[in-house]
Amino acid sequence: MSNRFCCTDPDIRLLAAGRVRFMSSDAVERAMAPLIERARTVPTGTLADVFRDVDNHALLFVAAWRVNRFEAAESTVVGAIAHAIEPLRGEATPEWVDVAVPAGAWTSGRSGPGECLVLVRQPLERPDPIIQTSWIDQVLRALNGDAEPPDGLISANFFATHDEATVLNFARWTSAEAHRHALARGHYGQHGSIGTSPLWQATRAHPGIRADHEVCRYMRVS
Repeated sequence: MSNRFCCTDPDIRLLAAGRVRFMSSDAVERAMAPLIERARTVPTGTLADVFRDVDNHALLFVAAWRVNRFEAAESTVVGAIAHAIEPLRGEATPEWVDVAVPAGAWTSGRSGPGECLVLVRQPLERPDPIIQTSWIDQVLRALNGDAEPPDGLISANFFATHDEATVLNFARWTSAEAHRHALARGHYGQHGSIGTSPLWQATRAHPGIRADHEVCRYMRVS
């Protein structure tokens, strides 16, 4: 569909994303259809998509705009999720909704569809736009510091949340298995690391970020 979200779209000015967890794969299946319908019927000028967590019973709904539509951003995602889970009383738990602006981008120079979307959600110890920016810069230094990027990594696009409390990294990978394999390279941090250099270790020791963070692998379903 023409209004699909693509994290590498250079014209995106604002993004809203929300994750909801379910009790079972059956509940995920029942929620997907209304979420996909919402993604297909968003207003003109809105890009939207639905992604399924490949490791957990969860869905991700993302909407984006090429103009600043802050007044519509959070309500679009909250409304879509509420519509999808309304019939699933007790089977669904919305976990978070973030509104964010582009804050950095990196590409490996590789081509390919990027079948797996890896979303890293990094909370800060306290809201601080300077820490948002400095942590993104540190990850970019680590990515650029490797002689070769990890096999399977195509691109990474960073978004700083409007509340200044979180950074979102939407990374395109060739497959979920490629990302799992890359994480085994660095045996430190909550989830491992895709790099082993001191620059990569510094991304996890960066002042002002929380040790607990979210790394989830998704496949597009809409």
